[in-house]
Amino acid sequence: MTGMDVPGTPDEEIPFAVVEGLCRAQGIEAMAVISAPEELDGADFAQLLADGVGDMDWLVRQQELRKHPRRLLPGATRLLCTALPYHAQRTPQDSTPPDAQLRRARYAAGSDYHHLYRRKLAMIGDALDAQGRPGWMHRALVDSAPLNERQLAHRAGLGWIGRNALLISPKTGSYRFLGYLLTSAPLAGHLAGLGAERCGRCTACETRCPTRALIGRRVLSERCISYLTIEHQGVITKDLAAVFEGWWYGCDLCQEACPWNRMAPAAGDARLRGDEPSVAALLAVRASDFDQVFAGRAIRRIGYERYRRNLLVALFSLGRLDEARQLLAASPELALVQAQGLELGVAAVG
Repeated sequence: MTGMDVPGTPDEEIPFAVVEGLCRAQGIEAMAVISAPEELDGADFAQLLADGVGDMDWLVRQQELRKHPRRLLPGATRLLCTALPYHAQRTPQDSTPPDAQLRRARYAAGSDYHHLYRRKLAMIGDALDAQGRPGWMHRALVDSAPLNERQLAHRAGLGWIGRNALLISPKTGSYRFLGYLLTSAPLAGHLAGLGAERCGRCTACETRCPTRALIGRRVLSERCISYLTIEHQGVITKDLAAVFEGWWYGCDLCQEACPWNRMAPAAGDARLRGDEPSVAALLAVRASDFDQVFAGRAIRRIGYERYRRNLLVALFSLGRLDEARQLLAASPELALVQAQGLELGVAAVG
């Protein structure tokens, strides 16, 4: 039997061991199978909207769809819930004090996980469908689909929702992407058994967050550095920018503070790894080569203007004002960057 073969006849329930083998062949380290819910409790998502989602207005439009997973694939009866580690090995720059470097979230080090992970799940789905009844179908879902990912992963036992609002596993921590396969294939159910809450009295993540974005096991989106550097379209207020600690794309501070991440595994796919670029390399990127430099990477989606805004804010937060002024002087055509400079009280050189 090859790594993508599925034994049995179309009438048989597919054993979890088969599904597990297919997942591990794709570098997926955790998996569980549950019945695809007809409806989910929408209280947590309603609270997210009530807290404010800023420029993520699509979340408001998707509220009802997120409560009904089966609507994403009518006829689906099973949901394969998976996790793929992305933790990058620490580099020499990671040991440098925060006031001496610019930083980006570890998940953005290599290839864009949306496409990479979705292809892995689609291959698993294809392998299952190939051995089934005519008409078996599947849909691979990774982040961009309107799915209440953490609630479903918790239900499947892949971990618990920590104080940083992320899914945490006692085995592998939280440096993991979540991915799902909705399918009509008769997969045998299997819970991962890791859903019991184990944060205890630890509040390390809440204490470490410099913008105080963590409260009640949820994230206040409009105060979160990840939101502000990736989703926010406008100017970042000076009070928040001042405590960015050099982050220019995303933020890992709450994860770095979490004790459960001390033994986080390496990335489950070599393509998710990448080097931390130098400050000089980041500042050297121009509009003409931005798409090429970040081709196939999640960073590309913010576009050049927000990229430059983020670098300006990151430099300001580290007190590197000379470089911030030089960046402004080199970006006269970027209205958002110039407006950000006014907000920060940083004047261009010359």
